Amino acid sequence: MPQTKRFSAFPVLLLRLFYTHLGCLTKTQAAAYNPENIKTIMHFLRVGFMAQDKGVLIIFDLVSTLTDAGPRYVQAFTEVCEQQGHGTPDREEVLSMLGNKNLGEITERFVGKLDDAGKKNFMASCNKACDALLNRPGWREELFPNVREAVEALHLRGATLGIYTATREDAMELQLKYHGIRKEFDQRYIRGKDNTRDAGKTNSALKSEQLNDIVDNYRRDQGGNAPVIVIGDSEADAKAAEKSGLLFIGFAVNERKKAELENAGVKNIVADFGALPDLVDRLMIPAANDNARQLAPGRSQTPKP
Repeated sequence: MPQTKRFSAFPVLLLRLFYTHLGCLTKTQAAAYNPENIKTIMHFLRVGFMAQDKGVLIIFDLVSTLTDAGPRYVQAFTEVCEQQGHGTPDREEVLSMLGNKNLGEITERFVGKLDDAGKKNFMASCNKACDALLNRPGWREELFPNVREAVEALHLRGATLGIYTATREDAMELQLKYHGIRKEFDQRYIRGKDNTRDAGKTNSALKSEQLNDIVDNYRRDQGGNAPVIVIGDSEADAKAAEKSGLLFIGFAVNERKKAELENAGVKNIVADFGALPDLVDRLMIPAANDNARQLAPGRSQTPKP
């Protein structure tokens, strides 16, 4: 057998044994990883374990941060607009509004003012169409590159992982199940939207409430200065983290997103989740970096070189 094949098989067997021992992954799932994924996650596991034993909580936004769900939301909104006679919205504009605006605000922008019953029915149709797309033959939705490997690596290093999102709670669970990443996240620190409880709230206000609730619960268990890092893709995410006095890392999938985050004052930006574990380690190094409100404004701190 050629030497390259022997070499590539070793980390596959090692990872399978490692995961099976920890009960984190079945043999079938471990075997399904291709060599490139294996090399990526083995690198994550080698490069450092600063998060381990630090008690760090990492809270992720969901849509357009972990999951590339934006195109599905745009497709569902477009289909409902066309079916109900409201014309075809500008897809790029709808996509750019996701994260910063809620569905009600997007509806008003492209459909106009509706009475309460009409707006409720229109939005319900959008939600139903969006959920149904995940099961439509030929439709495929992906995680962003290296998301799965980064999430698994951070989890294995000892970080606690949470989620905050303006996505409905049932739709959130559907996405997590679809992408197979639910088990890495701690149920105690997951918050989604309830359309009755959270009706009328802007995304910034809702996400700020979610972060405060998650952090209060976490620090009640871990101590008042237990470190927390927030990861999101929008200005609304950055503002919510800043309002709560938390470190923030922006994810920019393209130059437009990068410019939006930079204009919002975000200093810590990653374009690929492959860089995330190292950046988390760098942010964890300073002794004073404990997310105390006076030390950690979410949009102004930069990682130490």
